[in-house]
Amino acid sequence: MEHTKAIFLISSLLLLQAVTLKSQILQTDLISSDTTWSSDTVRIYNDILLEYPATLSINPGVYLEFQGDYSIEVQGKILALGTEEYPITFTVSDTNGFSNISINAGGWGGIKLLDNSVDTSYFSFCNFSFGKACDTLNQNDRIASESLKGGAIYANGYANILIENCVFSNNMAYHSGGAIMAVNLHNLFISNSLFDNNRVLEYGGALWLNNIEQTVISKNIFNENKAIKFRETAGGTAISGAGAAMWLGAQTSNSFIISNFITNNISLDAAFYETNYKCKVFNNIIVNNRGPGMIIGHSASISLYNNNTIVHNKGFFHNMCGILFFSPNITMRNNIVYGNTSDYYGFDPIQVYSPDPVIADFAYSCNPDEPVYYQGEGNIHEDPQFVNPTSGAGPDYDGLSADWSLLDSSPCVNTGTPDTTGLNLPTTDLLGNPRIFGIRVDMGAIENQMVVGLPPNPQVNARIQVSPNPFGQSFKVIAPNDKKISSISLFNQNGQQIATETMMPFEQMLVFDLRNQSPGLYLLVTRFADGSTETTKLVKY
Repeated sequence: MEHTKAIFLISSLLLLQAVTLKSQILQTDLISSDTTWSSDTVRIYNDILLEYPATLSINPGVYLEFQGDYSIEVQGKILALGTEEYPITFTVSDTNGFSNISINAGGWGGIKLLDNSVDTSYFSFCNFSFGKACDTLNQNDRIASESLKGGAIYANGYANILIENCVFSNNMAYHSGGAIMAVNLHNLFISNSLFDNNRVLEYGGALWLNNIEQTVISKNIFNENKAIKFRETAGGTAISGAGAAMWLGAQTSNSFIISNFITNNISLDAAFYETNYKCKVFNNIIVNNRGPGMIIGHSASISLYNNNTIVHNKGFFHNMCGILFFSPNITMRNNIVYGNTSDYYGFDPIQVYSPDPVIADFAYSCNPDEPVYYQGEGNIHEDPQFVNPTSGAGPDYDGLSADWSLLDSSPCVNTGTPDTTGLNLPTTDLLGNPRIFGIRVDMGAIENQMVVGLPPNPQVNARIQVSPNPFGQSFKVIAPNDKKISSISLFNQNGQQIATETMMPFEQMLVFDLRNQSPGLYLLVTRFADGSTETTKLVKY
């Protein structure tokens, strides 16, 4: 199909002499009524203001080419809805000078979403490249200047923003949000998008987010983004920068960070940096980054961290390579934190560390550390056995092309927490497969879809007798003579606890009646007084 070429010349200084049927020409930098851009190419020569309550609709396949450091300020609503076959492109005509972070040459000024408490702007199948928020202000002005934040999108005081199936590549900001900076929003949803090679000197190589009522960041890839600054001092070279992939501020109250792939990013203070009070971080793979995998910075945080794979990151210090945390109230379950290293020679790398110190509630996870900075049952220390991991730590190895799923022989298969009540786990893993396959959840972001039974439990040092197995309506548990049992709990194949019993000292047998339960797999967890446990798989026919 032949596309009609069109040129939009948007400049109040341009004298227009001709209008042809193949061209749509605008003579104003102000949009005050509903407008649709449908031509193949839009060339933008000056800043544009979209007034409230006007809507700017951009049709699939439109190529927006900014002719310099110009931006679109949106006080109304923008709907940029491309398709997989015909994406919408936002870029600049001349990238000469883009790598110089002290000037705005080589980039365009980004989308500015401002001062609208009711509308929703929506970006789907859009490509954003060479957005740039830098200038020649002196150092004291840089932190306060809004012109230094949000390379491709800057949002402040806007109601709702939806971004899906987009690509943000080669965008830059001096201070925060190499690709996107958002603050004072009601809702922000970003999904199924790629953030690649975006850069900032201070905070949030790809994303900088703060004071948002609800944030959902799901199923995105963050690859080769940077939040790092090198500065010469009297004592040598100082390094700063935080959140190479994303930086979440303390005022962001309800964040969901789910099923993202964060790899090969570079920052002194973590690929993922958050200071939320309440955050749910599930099913993420954070691998082969330079700097620690994640920093959990809020000292009063009650966040949940479940089923994340944080491996092969390379920190600058031995105690900042896996997870660095500051709150004793966070809950971490079913995580794999393994093989993170540092180039701080002479000290063994610490996978889970707190400088305060406080002790993390860290259970049913894989971590080679001794329990100095964490406590909890069900932890294992063996190699997690990935299918095809990178051969080393840090961004010199391509974490994106590796396979971080678990081998059938992995000790992390079916050894996550037997009771998932209250964990709010998603129904699927990072790959979209069932989150619980078989009788018990796995550790890590990817659930093994082959192994139904349980591997040997390394904590088992006692035996009980369970019969019959398989059973029809009931089964009995006979305790050993030399072990005192604290409790016996029964879980269904969804990880829900359906019964728990405590055996008196003189008892040696308990009977569980399951005539009202569905056929299938069940897990019996026996806890002994000495702290050891035994797990038994049962089948009801």
